[in-house]
Amino acid sequence: MHTYHEHTCFWKQDENGSKYWVRTKVNIDDHIVVPPASAINPESSNKIEDYAAELALALPFDQSRPLWELHILNVKSADAAASAIFRIHHSLGDGISIMSLFLASTRSVSNPISLPSVQPLSTEGFNSNERRAGSMYYYFSLFRWTCITIWCTLVEVGKFLLLLLGVKDSQTALKGSIGVGRLAKSISTANIGLDDMRIVKNAVGGTVNDVFLGIVSSGIRRYLQQHADKLAIHSSNNQGNHPVYGGTKEAVAARISIQDKCIDVLRIRATSLELSTMMQGGSQARWGNSIGYVLTPLCMKKHDDPLDYVRKAKETIDRKKCSLEAIFTYWSAQLILKLVGAEAAVNMSYNALVHTTLALSNMIGPLEEAMFFGNPITDIVPTVFGQPQALCIHLQSYMGKAKLVVTVAKDIIPDPDILLQHIVYSLEDMKQAACARTH
Repeated sequence: MHTYHEHTCFWKQDENGSKYWVRTKVNIDDHIVVPPASAINPESSNKIEDYAAELALALPFDQSRPLWELHILNVKSADAAASAIFRIHHSLGDGISIMSLFLASTRSVSNPISLPSVQPLSTEGFNSNERRAGSMYYYFSLFRWTCITIWCTLVEVGKFLLLLLGVKDSQTALKGSIGVGRLAKSISTANIGLDDMRIVKNAVGGTVNDVFLGIVSSGIRRYLQQHADKLAIHSSNNQGNHPVYGGTKEAVAARISIQDKCIDVLRIRATSLELSTMMQGGSQARWGNSIGYVLTPLCMKKHDDPLDYVRKAKETIDRKKCSLEAIFTYWSAQLILKLVGAEAAVNMSYNALVHTTLALSNMIGPLEEAMFFGNPITDIVPTVFGQPQALCIHLQSYMGKAKLVVTVAKDIIPDPDILLQHIVYSLEDMKQAACARTH
């Protein structure tokens, strides 16, 4: 039986090469994929992840119909009887749009007629005392904040422009090159405790994002140090030095310049009720891509105190919060898109981001267990393919738990599980250091 929906779009191309959306009827059967048992490796311990990684090399979407697929895998995994994989083209929306649509399609297990609850968005700004009319402190704070914003914006935008001009990260064991987005992928996941992250963030007075960036910095440093040790042994046997890693062990990481691409979604995160009415335009939430790029340097210097990685991350993120870098990159891309065309805008973004080492993303999921058409959801695992980096790290929260998702180009990073272990161990060390200070 064929099911049709009349409110979905796909794109066409006009005589000038410009693409535009077209409303169409959708045959749901064209978008549901149930792979045969032979398509799944029975000997693999990560059957679902391996199948998802193979989708990176699948044929491009048929552009004569909407650009999404739902793959249903009736294969048991460690924590689920079956799995479903949404394959969605990024042109349909940014991470929040796609996650919002998915969550709006789910219901709470405890109350099937209600949407699952999500964490409310915290607000920052001047407090009520500073907002009082005639308050000199308010005007002084506003002037000071304006000066800081202008300065930080100039500095951060200048760094982004340097990337466009060819300044790039150090060539390390994690750095890809042009064409890396078309290489075969590997996906590894690990569960970490949100409570552990909260213990660390409270110890430094930071946020979960600060802890996320801190454990990634520490984990990557450990991973590169391990590779440097192996190269040092190899170099000593061959009486030679590696161009990047040569020298003493302590100087290795201090020489390396690594930046990640953080995608800053320029929208208000809505409540579950607003998400459910997004497509009808009845809320502040809007569908589509509304993103800017934030280039964040990672701390590669060795610290004796594990919490120093989080403190350094907090300094970096606080500085980024004071800049309009994300807004600048977003509107720059929009301007180039209108003046020159989509291809020029894509080339500008690609030329900048290919010079970075990795991409980071932190997605917030429901606070309670959710179900999708009556099927309880045990895990939500996001990832993205096609980006011009060999490494992409996601942090996804769900039901008070957090999952780390590491996606790599296998030819560049053949051992993602080891990198993931270093990140997990870094969090454990930071938790121990934080607990030691409270006793």
